[in-house]
Amino acid sequence: MRILDFFFASRPLLHLPIWSVYLVALHFHDELSGEGFGWTDLVVMAGISLLFSGAAYLNQVFDFESDRINNKLGFLQQGFISQPQMLAAFVVVSLPPMAVAPLFSMATLFIFAQFLLLAYLYSAPPFRLKDRPILGLFANSWAHGFLVAMAVMPDISIHNAGLLGWDSPLYFFLTVAAVHTLTTIPDREGDRATGKTTIGVVLGRGWSLAVALVFVGLSVWVAWYSGFAPLVYLSLASMFPILAAMIIRIDSTVLFAAKAPILALTFMAGYFFPLYFVFVVALLFGCRIYYLKRFNMIYPKLA
Repeated sequence: MRILDFFFASRPLLHLPIWSVYLVALHFHDELSGEGFGWTDLVVMAGISLLFSGAAYLNQVFDFESDRINNKLGFLQQGFISQPQMLAAFVVVSLPPMAVAPLFSMATLFIFAQFLLLAYLYSAPPFRLKDRPILGLFANSWAHGFLVAMAVMPDISIHNAGLLGWDSPLYFFLTVAAVHTLTTIPDREGDRATGKTTIGVVLGRGWSLAVALVFVGLSVWVAWYSGFAPLVYLSLASMFPILAAMIIRIDSTVLFAAKAPILALTFMAGYFFPLYFVFVVALLFGCRIYYLKRFNMIYPKLA
């Protein structure tokens, strides 16, 4: 059970947006380059996932008190994993991708190094970017959106940069910014109680929803200007749950507004790469079984 505890403590379901962003960005890149999914893409995805696992471990260590206040009673609070063990896990999962990255390219090493640096700056004092409204927003959007989309081209150079589809990283930067803003709203009371100044704390519910709507609107323009028609439809559809959350003033509507675009993007990635969809379904079932047996709770939920 201990190995499973460490696996699920890496929050694999929170990796779905990362994997989906990578695969959708890769699809549009492959349309330009004529390439297809290969072992290089799989290794890069695995490296990104390991680095984000490390970020998840660090986050739980440094967010112990606010997670307790927000009733996010997890592995540390239940005593399944100790804080020293969680910190050791951060080191263990971070070393392999940093060792492998130079074998691909200096660009990959540079991207991975940013992931690792942001993982520390995001959660650890005195920086704690996650507790700051603008820096927390930027760190999330840059790492989960822009850098993940950039990683689809480990061999990027001045000669082939046009094949990346430069607007794709910008699109995902904006959509991740919207989702991040939404996720800070339900946690605003616990965050305020522990001295955090997230977007949700600073702006409050109404203005945070408005900011998220602006980010989604900008993503519609970027996708339309770039000719990414499926992404235009995805962003347009994502506006409706935000508008609903503005009218129905309960946190479950905000949670749905945050999760709906992730679900839609996952379906899009599964459409482009069917084996990925099979993997996601298996992971969802695995999480349901694990959390029911280990925590006696139903997870994941859509809202």
